[in-house]
Amino acid sequence: MIVSNIRYKGYSFRHNPEHLKVTAENSIRQQIIPKGKNVIQDIGAKARVVTGTGKLFGEDCLKQYNRLVNLQKQGDSGVLSLPDTLPFYAYFKKIELVCEPTEKLVTYSFEFVEDMTKSEVAENKVYHYVRDNESLWDISYMYDIPIENLVPINPQVKWIDELEKGEKIRIC
Repeated sequence: MIVSNIRYKGYSFRHNPEHLKVTAENSIRQQIIPKGKNVIQDIGAKARVVTGTGKLFGEDCLKQYNRLVNLQKQGDSGVLSLPDTLPFYAYFKKIELVCEPTEKLVTYSFEFVEDMTKSEVAENKVYHYVRDNESLWDISYMYDIPIENLVPINPQVKWIDELEKGEKIRIC
């Protein structure tokens, strides 16, 4: 089985993390009423949290780590693609150096938090909102979806190399 690499805002992790944890939970409110009875109410889904640890290898491992630090510092949310999961918008909340780096090895941990204000998932449809200078080719690469799959579900796109910033592109 071939597992795709994690991607965030167009950056593709060279090596997937050794440990990856995705937490999805609902917010539950519990009210205790007289005589020992409970009223439980499901408030709804909380933002997913993605955490993990990994290693960066090679002569440029510190450069790779610094690229992740710069990506985290950008703020704003971006598209996070995990193996075997539909992409979703997330904030890169934290990147942490776990141990002293060596010449060819850096160990790190990270945390992403879903941006529930931008994720538009309805009827199993996922959308991407075009950023500056993005083309359908870029989006195809970002989500690891063949361009041949994106073109028919986006009939509004006249020129795949020319998209307008903010334009809504259907991913699946």
